[in-house]
Amino acid sequence: MRIALPLIILASAVLAATGCSSDSNAPNTSHVGSYALESVDGARLPVTVYEDSTFKVTLTQGALALNANNSFVNSVRLDLIVNGQAGPPENISCGGSYRLSGSTVTLTATATADCDAATVTGTLSGNVLTISDQGTVAVYRR
Repeated sequence: MRIALPLIILASAVLAATGCSSDSNAPNTSHVGSYALESVDGARLPVTVYEDSTFKVTLTQGALALNANNSFVNSVRLDLIVNGQAGPPENISCGGSYRLSGSTVTLTATATADCDAATVTGTLSGNVLTISDQGTVAVYRR
């Protein structure tokens, strides 16, 4: 299943840990780590992200890892129901690079067979990362 970054960003299992340094010249890595997807448009997971008469997609888990090298990995687990029958879950990961400027995070995904190239922005406040894209709001918490 090919998925666009906004859907991946909507959805995301805990991935990476943080690093720290006592060197005052070292870059600030306090934002580095794994953020578990908590809610989409105010609804806590699991969340149905698509449904029609024959096909239903439910987002059950998600995480977004911000790495110290300015790369990210966004992973989701989607449960699918096709013609009333549950299929095996889809585990999808997409990655790319990110930039942090103040509290603004800009994620740029790399195109793969499963992921579209796209850029989205969010806000980091303490341990909460909020991504807003095309009217959809995803909240992640570390």
